[in-house]
Amino acid sequence: MNRRAWFELIVLAGLWGAVYPLIEVALRDLSPTVVVLGRVLFACILLVPLAIRRNALPDLWQRPRAIIETVLVQSTVPLLLLTYGQRYVPAGIAGILIGAQPLFVAMLAYRYAPDERPQGWRGVIGIAVGFVGLTLLFGVDLRGGRLVLLGGALVLVAALCYAAGAIMIHRRHATAPPLGVATSAMLVTSATMITPAALTLPDQLPGAGVLAAMVFLGVVCTGMTLVLFYTLIARTGPARAALAFYLSPAFAVVFGVAFLREQLTFTAVVGLGAIVAGCLLAAQRAEPSPA
Repeated sequence: MNRRAWFELIVLAGLWGAVYPLIEVALRDLSPTVVVLGRVLFACILLVPLAIRRNALPDLWQRPRAIIETVLVQSTVPLLLLTYGQRYVPAGIAGILIGAQPLFVAMLAYRYAPDERPQGWRGVIGIAVGFVGLTLLFGVDLRGGRLVLLGGALVLVAALCYAAGAIMIHRRHATAPPLGVATSAMLVTSATMITPAALTLPDQLPGAGVLAAMVFLGVVCTGMTLVLFYTLIARTGPARAALAFYLSPAFAVVFGVAFLREQLTFTAVVGLGAIVAGCLLAAQRAEPSPA
Protein backbone atom coordinates (compact mmCIF):
# COMPACT_ATOMS: atom_id res chain seq x y z
CA MET A 1 0.00 0.00 0.00
CA ASN A 2 1.13 3.57 -0.62
CA ARG A 3 1.66 6.28 2.02
CA ARG A 4 -1.78 7.75 1.54
CA ALA A 5 -3.45 4.42 2.21
CA TRP A 6 -1.39 3.89 5.38
CA PHE A 7 -2.22 7.38 6.63
CA GLU A 8 -5.92 6.78 6.03
CA LEU A 9 -5.69 3.46 7.85
CA ILE A 10 -4.13 5.10 10.93
CA VAL A 11 -6.74 7.89 11.01
CA LEU A 12 -9.50 5.33 10.58
CA ALA A 13 -8.04 3.15 13.34
CA GLY A 14 -7.85 6.08 15.77
CA LEU A 15 -11.44 7.11 15.16
CA TRP A 16 -12.68 3.55 15.42
CA GLY A 17 -10.70 3.11 18.61
CA ALA A 18 -12.68 6.01 20.07
CA VAL A 19 -15.97 4.26 19.26
CA TYR A 20 -15.86 1.89 22.22
CA PRO A 21 -15.36 4.47 25.01
CA LEU A 22 -18.03 6.65 23.38
CA ILE A 23 -20.51 3.76 23.33
CA GLU A 24 -19.78 3.09 26.99
CA VAL A 25 -20.51 6.73 27.82
CA ALA A 26 -23.73 6.72 25.78
CA LEU A 27 -24.96 3.53 27.50
CA ARG A 28 -24.98 5.35 30.85
CA ASP A 29 -28.29 7.03 29.96
CA LEU A 30 -29.53 5.21 26.85
CA SER A 31 -30.53 1.69 25.86
CA PRO A 32 -28.47 -0.18 23.22
CA THR A 33 -31.20 0.19 20.58
CA VAL A 34 -31.42 3.96 21.15
CA VAL A 35 -27.62 4.24 20.99
CA VAL A 36 -27.54 2.41 17.66
CA LEU A 37 -30.40 4.46 16.22
CA GLY A 38 -28.90 7.76 17.40
CA ARG A 39 -25.52 6.77 16.01
CA VAL A 40 -26.81 5.97 12.53
CA LEU A 41 -29.20 8.94 12.41
CA PHE A 42 -26.38 11.36 13.17
CA ALA A 43 -24.32 9.62 10.50
CA CYS A 44 -27.20 10.12 8.03
CA ILE A 45 -27.12 13.86 8.69
CA LEU A 46 -23.63 13.87 7.22
CA LEU A 47 -23.95 11.18 4.55
CA VAL A 48 -27.37 11.65 2.94
CA PRO A 49 -26.82 15.21 1.60
CA LEU A 50 -23.42 14.18 0.22
CA ALA A 51 -24.86 11.07 -1.43
CA ILE A 52 -27.71 13.03 -3.03
CA ARG A 53 -25.37 15.73 -4.27
CA ARG A 54 -23.03 13.17 -5.84
CA ASN A 55 -25.85 10.94 -7.15
CA ALA A 56 -24.33 7.98 -5.33
CA LEU A 57 -27.52 6.01 -4.60
CA PRO A 58 -29.60 5.38 -7.80
CA ASP A 59 -27.30 2.83 -9.49
CA LEU A 60 -26.67 1.00 -6.23
CA TRP A 61 -30.38 0.60 -5.53
CA GLN A 62 -31.12 -0.98 -8.91
CA ARG A 63 -30.47 -4.22 -7.00
CA PRO A 64 -32.17 -3.45 -3.69
CA ARG A 65 -32.03 -6.98 -2.31
CA ALA A 66 -28.26 -7.19 -2.76
CA ILE A 67 -27.54 -3.90 -1.00
CA ILE A 68 -30.03 -4.56 1.83
CA GLU A 69 -28.54 -7.99 2.51
CA THR A 70 -25.03 -6.57 2.48
CA VAL A 71 -25.63 -3.68 4.85
CA LEU A 72 -27.70 -5.76 7.26
CA VAL A 73 -24.72 -8.10 7.65
CA GLN A 74 -22.03 -5.42 7.61
CA SER A 75 -23.80 -2.70 9.61
CA THR A 76 -27.13 -3.32 11.33
CA VAL A 77 -26.48 -6.67 12.98
CA PRO A 78 -22.90 -6.01 14.19
CA LEU A 79 -23.79 -2.54 15.51
CA LEU A 80 -26.51 -4.10 17.65
CA LEU A 81 -24.33 -6.99 18.82
CA LEU A 82 -21.44 -4.70 19.70
CA THR A 83 -23.60 -2.24 21.62
CA TYR A 84 -25.42 -4.93 23.60
CA GLY A 85 -22.10 -6.64 24.31
CA GLN A 86 -20.59 -3.45 25.68
CA ARG A 87 -23.13 -3.44 28.48
CA TYR A 88 -20.98 -6.16 30.06
CA VAL A 89 -17.53 -5.77 28.49
CA PRO A 90 -15.06 -2.88 29.04
CA ALA A 91 -14.34 -0.63 26.09
CA GLY A 92 -10.72 -1.76 25.74
CA ILE A 93 -11.60 -5.46 25.69
CA ALA A 94 -14.42 -4.80 23.20
CA GLY A 95 -11.94 -3.03 20.93
CA ILE A 96 -9.51 -5.95 21.15
CA LEU A 97 -12.23 -8.48 20.28
CA ILE A 98 -13.44 -6.44 17.31
CA GLY A 99 -9.80 -6.22 16.23
CA ALA A 100 -9.99 -9.92 15.44
CA GLN A 101 -11.94 -9.10 12.28
CA PRO A 102 -8.94 -9.71 9.95
CA LEU A 103 -8.75 -13.26 11.29
CA PHE A 104 -12.33 -13.87 10.21
CA VAL A 105 -11.72 -12.17 6.86
CA ALA A 106 -8.80 -14.54 6.30
CA MET A 107 -10.89 -17.59 7.22
CA LEU A 108 -13.82 -16.56 5.02
CA ALA A 109 -11.48 -15.73 2.14
CA TYR A 110 -10.52 -19.40 1.77
CA ARG A 111 -14.07 -20.11 0.65
CA TYR A 112 -15.56 -16.84 -0.61
CA ALA A 113 -12.71 -14.61 -1.84
CA PRO A 114 -9.87 -16.60 -3.46
CA ASP A 115 -7.99 -13.43 -4.39
CA GLU A 116 -7.86 -12.48 -0.71
CA ARG A 117 -6.63 -15.81 0.65
CA PRO A 118 -3.77 -15.63 3.19
CA GLN A 119 -0.30 -16.61 2.04
CA GLY A 120 0.44 -20.29 2.62
CA TRP A 121 1.40 -21.46 6.09
CA ARG A 122 1.86 -17.90 7.30
CA GLY A 123 -1.86 -17.36 7.04
CA VAL A 124 -2.64 -20.60 8.87
CA ILE A 125 -0.17 -19.77 11.64
CA GLY A 126 -1.53 -16.23 11.86
CA ILE A 127 -5.09 -17.46 12.32
CA ALA A 128 -3.93 -19.93 14.97
CA VAL A 129 -1.92 -17.30 16.89
CA GLY A 130 -4.83 -14.88 16.76
CA PHE A 131 -7.22 -17.41 18.20
CA VAL A 132 -4.75 -18.17 20.98
CA GLY A 133 -5.05 -14.49 21.90
CA LEU A 134 -8.84 -14.67 21.84
CA THR A 135 -8.80 -17.78 24.01
CA LEU A 136 -6.55 -16.01 26.51
CA LEU A 137 -8.94 -13.07 26.74
CA PHE A 138 -11.98 -15.28 27.25
CA GLY A 139 -10.13 -17.48 29.74
CA VAL A 140 -8.78 -14.69 31.94
CA ASP A 141 -10.19 -11.20 31.29
CA LEU A 142 -13.78 -12.34 30.69
CA ARG A 143 -14.20 -14.51 33.78
CA GLY A 144 -16.61 -12.15 35.52
CA GLY A 145 -19.61 -14.43 35.11
CA ARG A 146 -22.08 -15.51 32.45
CA LEU A 147 -23.08 -11.98 31.46
CA VAL A 148 -19.47 -11.00 30.86
CA LEU A 149 -18.92 -14.10 28.73
CA LEU A 150 -22.15 -13.37 26.87
CA GLY A 151 -21.03 -9.81 26.22
CA GLY A 152 -17.69 -11.02 24.92
CA ALA A 153 -19.40 -13.55 22.65
CA LEU A 154 -21.73 -10.88 21.25
CA VAL A 155 -18.80 -8.60 20.45
CA LEU A 156 -16.89 -11.45 18.81
CA VAL A 157 -19.88 -12.37 16.62
CA ALA A 158 -20.06 -8.69 15.66
CA ALA A 159 -16.46 -8.96 14.44
CA LEU A 160 -17.44 -12.00 12.35
CA CYS A 161 -20.33 -10.03 10.82
CA TYR A 162 -18.04 -7.14 9.95
CA ALA A 163 -15.69 -9.57 8.22
CA ALA A 164 -18.50 -11.24 6.28
CA GLY A 165 -19.82 -7.81 5.28
CA ALA A 166 -16.40 -6.75 4.04
CA ILE A 167 -16.25 -9.83 1.81
CA MET A 168 -19.77 -9.14 0.52
CA ILE A 169 -18.90 -5.53 -0.33
CA HIS A 170 -15.77 -6.63 -2.17
CA ARG A 171 -17.66 -9.26 -4.19
CA ARG A 172 -20.93 -7.44 -4.87
CA HIS A 173 -20.22 -3.73 -4.74
CA ALA A 174 -16.52 -3.21 -5.49
CA THR A 175 -17.37 -0.78 -8.30
CA ALA A 176 -20.17 1.00 -6.46
CA PRO A 177 -19.61 4.50 -5.05
CA PRO A 178 -18.32 4.04 -1.48
CA LEU A 179 -20.44 6.97 -0.37
CA GLY A 180 -23.53 5.21 -1.67
CA VAL A 181 -22.71 2.01 0.20
CA ALA A 182 -22.04 3.91 3.43
CA THR A 183 -25.23 5.95 3.15
CA SER A 184 -27.30 2.87 2.33
CA ALA A 185 -25.93 1.14 5.42
CA MET A 186 -27.04 3.99 7.64
CA LEU A 187 -30.45 4.35 6.00
CA VAL A 188 -31.29 0.65 6.23
CA THR A 189 -30.09 0.48 9.83
CA SER A 190 -32.11 3.59 10.74
CA ALA A 191 -35.28 2.10 9.23
CA THR A 192 -34.66 -1.18 11.02
CA MET A 193 -34.03 0.40 14.43
CA ILE A 194 -36.83 3.00 14.64
CA THR A 195 -39.41 0.71 16.24
CA PRO A 196 -37.12 -1.10 18.73
CA ALA A 197 -35.58 2.20 19.82
CA ALA A 198 -38.99 3.85 20.25
CA LEU A 199 -39.92 1.13 22.74
CA THR A 200 -36.90 1.85 24.92
CA LEU A 201 -36.71 5.65 24.94
CA PRO A 202 -35.47 7.14 28.26
CA ASP A 203 -37.89 8.87 30.60
CA GLN A 204 -35.75 12.01 30.72
CA LEU A 205 -33.32 13.81 28.45
CA PRO A 206 -29.79 12.37 28.61
CA GLY A 207 -26.98 14.42 30.10
CA ALA A 208 -24.83 16.79 28.05
CA GLY A 209 -21.90 14.39 28.08
CA VAL A 210 -24.00 11.56 26.68
CA LEU A 211 -25.46 13.78 23.96
CA ALA A 212 -21.97 15.02 22.98
CA ALA A 213 -20.71 11.44 22.85
CA MET A 214 -23.63 10.44 20.60
CA VAL A 215 -23.04 13.31 18.17
CA PHE A 216 -19.32 12.60 17.86
CA LEU A 217 -19.97 8.86 17.65
CA GLY A 218 -22.48 9.30 14.84
CA VAL A 219 -21.06 12.10 12.72
CA VAL A 220 -17.31 11.51 13.02
CA CYS A 221 -16.75 7.94 14.19
CA THR A 222 -19.52 6.45 12.05
CA GLY A 223 -20.40 8.71 9.11
CA MET A 224 -16.93 9.94 8.20
CA THR A 225 -15.21 6.64 8.90
CA LEU A 226 -17.69 4.61 6.85
CA VAL A 227 -16.84 6.56 3.73
CA LEU A 228 -13.14 6.07 4.39
CA PHE A 229 -13.54 2.36 5.14
CA TYR A 230 -15.56 1.54 2.03
CA THR A 231 -13.11 3.56 -0.05
CA LEU A 232 -10.23 1.47 1.30
CA ILE A 233 -12.11 -1.76 0.59
CA ALA A 234 -12.61 -0.74 -3.02
CA ARG A 235 -8.98 0.37 -3.42
CA THR A 236 -7.06 -2.29 -1.50
CA GLY A 237 -9.47 -5.20 -0.89
CA PRO A 238 -11.14 -6.32 2.35
CA ALA A 239 -8.09 -7.99 3.92
CA ARG A 240 -5.94 -4.88 3.81
CA ALA A 241 -8.76 -2.47 4.62
CA ALA A 242 -9.52 -4.63 7.66
CA LEU A 243 -6.06 -3.78 9.02
CA ALA A 244 -7.74 -0.70 10.49
CA PHE A 245 -9.50 -3.11 12.84
CA TYR A 246 -6.10 -4.55 13.78
CA LEU A 247 -4.76 -1.08 14.63
CA SER A 248 -7.86 0.28 16.37
CA PRO A 249 -7.69 -1.96 19.50
CA ALA A 250 -4.54 -0.19 20.66
CA PHE A 251 -6.37 3.13 20.46
CA ALA A 252 -9.40 1.64 22.23
CA VAL A 253 -7.24 0.38 25.10
CA VAL A 254 -5.41 3.70 25.46
CA PHE A 255 -8.66 5.70 25.38
CA GLY A 256 -10.30 3.34 27.86
CA VAL A 257 -7.42 3.67 30.33
CA ALA A 258 -7.03 7.42 29.84
CA PHE A 259 -10.66 8.53 29.90
CA LEU A 260 -12.62 5.73 31.60
CA ARG A 261 -9.94 4.60 34.07
CA GLU A 262 -10.14 1.02 32.91
CA GLN A 263 -7.58 -1.45 34.21
CA LEU A 264 -4.93 -2.62 31.76
CA THR A 265 -4.14 -6.24 32.57
CA PHE A 266 -1.13 -8.26 31.52
CA THR A 267 -3.31 -10.86 29.81
CA ALA A 268 -5.09 -8.16 27.82
CA VAL A 269 -1.74 -6.89 26.53
CA VAL A 270 -0.57 -10.42 25.66
CA GLY A 271 -3.92 -11.24 24.05
CA LEU A 272 -3.82 -8.03 22.02
CA GLY A 273 -0.25 -8.80 20.92
CA ALA A 274 -1.23 -12.31 19.81
CA ILE A 275 -4.24 -11.03 17.88
CA VAL A 276 -2.17 -8.28 16.26
CA ALA A 277 0.57 -10.72 15.24
CA GLY A 278 -1.98 -13.18 13.95
CA CYS A 279 -3.78 -10.52 11.94
CA LEU A 280 -0.53 -9.33 10.37
CA LEU A 281 0.30 -12.84 9.23
CA ALA A 282 -3.22 -13.67 8.12
CA ALA A 283 -3.59 -10.43 6.15
CA GLN A 284 -0.68 -11.30 3.86
CA ARG A 285 -2.16 -12.36 0.55
CA ALA A 286 -0.70 -15.04 -1.65
CA GLU A 287 1.00 -13.86 -4.81
CA PRO A 288 -0.79 -14.88 -8.01
CA SER A 289 0.63 -17.95 -9.70
CA PRO A 290 2.43 -17.31 -13.00
CA ALA A 291 0.43 -18.10 -16.12
